[in-house]
Amino acid sequence: MSLPSNVRVLSALDPNHAAYDISDAGVMEQLSRAEDAHFWHLARNAFIAQHLERLGACPPATVLELGCGGGCVSAHLASCGFRVTGVDGHLPRVLEAARRARSATFLVADLTKGVAELPVEQDVVGLFDVLEHLVDPGAALADALGLVRSGGLLVGTVPALMALWSQVDVSAGHQTRFDKQSLGALLRAVDGAELVEMIWFNRLLAPMMWARRRAMASKQGDLSADLALPSPVVNGTLLRALRVEYALERALERTPVPGASLWFALRKRR
Repeated sequence: MSLPSNVRVLSALDPNHAAYDISDAGVMEQLSRAEDAHFWHLARNAFIAQHLERLGACPPATVLELGCGGGCVSAHLASCGFRVTGVDGHLPRVLEAARRARSATFLVADLTKGVAELPVEQDVVGLFDVLEHLVDPGAALADALGLVRSGGLLVGTVPALMALWSQVDVSAGHQTRFDKQSLGALLRAVDGAELVEMIWFNRLLAPMMWARRRAMASKQGDLSADLALPSPVVNGTLLRALRVEYALERALERTPVPGASLWFALRKRR
């Protein structure tokens, strides 16, 4: 098979890998549609770009995204002007990423075998909704930090609140959902880095997700149901509402209200 010019294969994961199972073609098709249009993905992309720039990582900074999947985040960051390299273990997902972000570079690499072959001295290394899949997320953070330049950033997002745990998490291959205590302990244990910030987001969604997942539990709901696109009116309304929430973030951080997701940023010591 001829590969796009922006894709290189180093190694690959089994399609049935427990933490990143892509063997269900129907679910993967739903995921692709969701990544293109679902308010959750669109809002998260904007949140990530906004926070990178707020932390001083502005285009054309280099960004290495580990576990990039189909390139949803990579494509958005590339469109913002960042110089993006995405890495994932599944060739089909990387080919999708390469289609979405033709200006970015993509590597197929089995990250369970380490990161020795990946580019180093990056301004930013990102782990966006990756750590929750891992049995040893601390090792992944340490490996990722080794790819960051001195003074650069290691950033990421994770799903939050075990109260929201459901069959959706099981189907997605999650090991856990985090809170500030559990994530903070993990981040502060990373040698050679300082914790810059750890922020709840998607506060608006937490009660809605709790109610939906309780309802889905009674109907034996699964990941496929969770990926379904809302109606255009609902999708657009929730996207606008989350943008308002993000604009009010500094005020909301002074409240005890948690969110359905957490953002973190570590800075590598000089």
